[in-house]
Amino acid sequence: MKKSLSAFMSVLLAMITVITGALFIPLNTQAATEITFEGKATDKTTADTLYLQTSGGTVEIKVDSNTDTSEAKFIFKGDKVTAQCYRGDDEYWHASKLTGGNKSENADVDKGKTSTVRGKIAKGTTSSKIYLKTNSGTMEIKIDESTDLSKVRYLVLDQKVEIVCARGSDAYMHAISVSGSEGGGSMSTINAKGEEISGKVVKGTTTSNLILKTSDGNKEYILDVATDATECRVLIPDQHITAFYYKGKDDKNHISKLINDDNSCATKVETDSNTNAVVSGRVTSETTEEILFLELSNGIMEIKLDSSTNFSRCPVIVYNTNLKVECERGNDGYYHAKAIIVG
Repeated sequence: MKKSLSAFMSVLLAMITVITGALFIPLNTQAATEITFEGKATDKTTADTLYLQTSGGTVEIKVDSNTDTSEAKFIFKGDKVTAQCYRGDDEYWHASKLTGGNKSENADVDKGKTSTVRGKIAKGTTSSKIYLKTNSGTMEIKIDESTDLSKVRYLVLDQKVEIVCARGSDAYMHAISVSGSEGGGSMSTINAKGEEISGKVVKGTTTSNLILKTSDGNKEYILDVATDATECRVLIPDQHITAFYYKGKDDKNHISKLINDDNSCATKVETDSNTNAVVSGRVTSETTEEILFLELSNGIMEIKLDSSTNFSRCPVIVYNTNLKVECERGNDGYYHAKAIIVG
C-alpha cells in the first residue's frame, strides 16, 4: 500500500512540475504570425498586392517598401511564387520576401544614346522582353540581368512604368532601367463594380451617356457621379476603352469604372503660376488622354492633362463640347491644365 501511495505521489509531483514549467516558459508568439505561402499568381495581382492561388484558396498579400522582391521581379498570371509573410497591424498578410516568377536573361546592350519612354506593361511581356503600350503604339524593349529594376517592386500586366532605354547591336531597344511612372501602380479595379466590357467610343457619347461599339454591336451606358473616371478622362470617338458596368435601380446599365486602353495622362511637371490663364474653346477629335486640343477663336491650343488636373467640374471630356480651362505653362514648354470646367 505504501509503495502504491509513493508511486502515485511521484506521478502527481511530476505532473505539477510539468504544468508549472509550462506556465513560466515564454511562448514564441512571433512565430505564430509568420507563415510561408506557395501558389500561383492570379490576374488580380497589382504592383501593391499579390493575389496567390494556393491549395487552400486565394490569399491576398500586401507588398510594400519592406518587401524583398530581388528574387521575384516578373510576376504574371500563373507564375509560381513563394511568399514569406507576417501579419501586419492592419490585419492583412504582408510579404517580407517573394521568390519565384520569371528570371531575366542576358543580352548585349549599347548604352550610348538613351531615350525615356512611358506606358503600360502589355500582354506578351516576359522576363526577356517588355511590351510597352505607349501613346504612339506598342514598343518591344529587351531586358537583361544588367537592367536596373530597383525602382519597381515587380512588373505586372497593365502597370504604368517609365523605361530608360538604348538601341542595341541587334537593332532592338534595350532597357537600362525601369521605374514606376507618375501616377504609377497598375490598373486598379478596386472601384470596378459589375461586368467588364471593352470596345471603341462611338460618336454621340456625352458626359452622361457612353455609347460603346463592342463585338455584339453598339451598347449604351449611363455615366453618373458614381462613375470612377480617374483612368479615362477623355471619351473621343474610336478610342478603345475598358468599362465595368452594373444594373441600376432604374433598370439601366451604369458605368462604375472607365479605363483608357489607348493612352495615359501626361507626366506632371512644375508650372509657373505667373502664367496662369483661363481659355475657352471647343474640344477637337485630336484630343487624347495626354493632350487636350482646344479650338479657340484664333486657332488650336494644345494643353497637357496630367495627374494634377482638377476634373471635379468636368469628370470626362467628350468630342465637340465647349470647355473652360485654367492652365499654366510648365517647364516642358507646354501649358498644363490646372482645372477643367464645362461651358
